[in-house]
Amino acid sequence: MDTPAPQRTRLHVRPPQSTPTHRKQLRALVREGCENRPGVYRMIGPSGAILYVGQSRVLRTRLLSYFRAKGRHKGARILRHAFQIEWEYTNTEFGALLRELRLIKQHRPHFNAMMVQDEWPRAYVALTGGSVPGLRVVARSDDPSAIALFGPFRRVAQLREAVRALAEGTGLRDCVHDDVVRITGSAASRGSTLWFDDDPTAQPRRGASRTRAPGCLRHDIGTCAGPCIGAGASQPYREAAVAVRAFLDGRSDAPVRTLEMAMQQASAQLAFERAAVIRDRLALVSWLHERVQHFHANVDRLTFRYHAVGPDHREWVYLVRRGTVRAEVPAPKTPEERAALRALAAKVFTGADPSGADIPTHDLDEFYLVASWFRRRPAEKARTKVAMRPAKRSSA
Repeated sequence: MDTPAPQRTRLHVRPPQSTPTHRKQLRALVREGCENRPGVYRMIGPSGAILYVGQSRVLRTRLLSYFRAKGRHKGARILRHAFQIEWEYTNTEFGALLRELRLIKQHRPHFNAMMVQDEWPRAYVALTGGSVPGLRVVARSDDPSAIALFGPFRRVAQLREAVRALAEGTGLRDCVHDDVVRITGSAASRGSTLWFDDDPTAQPRRGASRTRAPGCLRHDIGTCAGPCIGAGASQPYREAAVAVRAFLDGRSDAPVRTLEMAMQQASAQLAFERAAVIRDRLALVSWLHERVQHFHANVDRLTFRYHAVGPDHREWVYLVRRGTVRAEVPAPKTPEERAALRALAAKVFTGADPSGADIPTHDLDEFYLVASWFRRRPAEKARTKVAMRPAKRSSA
């Protein structure tokens, strides 16, 4: 007789809620102290943790709307758990959006995370770090395993196929085994689980690795070096990783050209089945190449000075390089202030990017915030001035 599976008991801990009297006190605080200016606000729980971050161009009106919300409305649910409200003003509505995003990424408030709903499914191409880089498709722009992210892309299924084709065409791994170990923190106690046949430091571990089930299917069919089983050579793999990074950075089409030559060679040898496999792989990698080029073209267009005007009619200058805001200063009025702005702009817009990448991984959300701001407000584009462009990427 089969033993019934044990039933799982789920415990739901109800978070503490503020009292109606306390919420009346918060409302009085907002009515007396908050002004209708652009800014951000933070709803704070009993332990001092930030529960929610929001923004508005009319801060007082926005905060008072929470006290009119009823039932299961988002505002009512947030306010029931808020024991304190903090706010700060920004110079412009654009500045409020920017500050809100940065606070959310810094604190990861509970209610912000619950209410995130993408308008459409999307995914990113991630290049992972470590001594054995790999390729992955991830759903989040803050994936901890990534040292570089590209996207997002809408056609997620085709993106997965294209990244797999790129990995097969270049020999890079696309497994997540080592990433999982590294993220959980256990790698420090037992070392990396990926190494190469010519790695002398891996000799004591190699025997166990080569007999590990289920092995590496991609290594068996010749599309991966097989670092998960201690196979392959380190130098060719590093060269392939550099080539893939250049491809994703928009600086090279080498993987496309390599597949084209391989297909021609297979056809010349009358290996038509192999040529057909390479042809399909080439079509996917070419599709990805077009999307990457489009991505970087959009990045290049978002380099300028943005002269925004606040509700007090004061002008503020935002220096935007490759879709991320690098500085915010008052519009200059004197010759000395104009000279200072020119010096700051030269530092921001010329030379190598201090981030070391087109868009730092942690700034992807900021890039899309900036792009969305000007897409939804076409009139604001008239307030931008073309800055000194960074050096063009060269094709390899």
